[in-house]
Amino acid sequence: MLLLILSSLFAMFSAIGGGLLALWRVDISRERVLFFNGFSGGLLIGISLVHLLPESGLHRNYPFAIAGFGIFYLIEAITKSETCTDVECPEEHTSEGMLTWAGMSFHALVDGVAMGVGFSASAELGLLIALAILLHKAPLGFSLTGILLSKDYSRRATYLLLLIFSTFTPVGAVMSGYIISVNTGVLQAALAFSGGTFLHISVSELLPQVHNQKSRKVILYVLLGMSFALLPRAFGIH
Repeated sequence: MLLLILSSLFAMFSAIGGGLLALWRVDISRERVLFFNGFSGGLLIGISLVHLLPESGLHRNYPFAIAGFGIFYLIEAITKSETCTDVECPEEHTSEGMLTWAGMSFHALVDGVAMGVGFSASAELGLLIALAILLHKAPLGFSLTGILLSKDYSRRATYLLLLIFSTFTPVGAVMSGYIISVNTGVLQAALAFSGGTFLHISVSELLPQVHNQKSRKVILYVLLGMSFALLPRAFGIH
């Protein structure tokens, strides 16, 4: 549980750090954003297909995998939110303030749940999931802050909303870790649900963002992330 808590706190501080960069008007290199999102997108795909879904008893728990993918689809469709990686997010940006905050906060909560599920299965899987979440938390915090500022939220209100958003990941991690520790029978269903959410985050959110930048380097970043997800299997770690 200690490793889970520490990993979730690192993810929280990553999100806060990304948000503070936007508050301080510090420009993030597009190449770095491409790497973080491309690598974590490939890593999430690999984690889902190589680790989560195969270990979930998918032939029985496929409804949970569908639910994980479907819930994220509905949240994205309802909030109609898009990320913003510019220091000065344009006022005409399609995302709305509180609606976007609610959608991203749910995303952060489910990230934490997946982290708790991963550490409940094995420390190796938990650390792999934590790495993927850590990498895309800073760009997510940066994007949320930029959107809120573009919608005329005060710096104080934006900072408060950023802090609340960032805490959802450790809350989800501790909650899921505790629930599974007292009822191990839900682990496989939780693995299936997390696998579905990771597939949606990667193929519907992260990969479209990076490929819109029309950089061929992103192909390498995604493939590196997918390959990294294979390393535990290559060394016989399940």
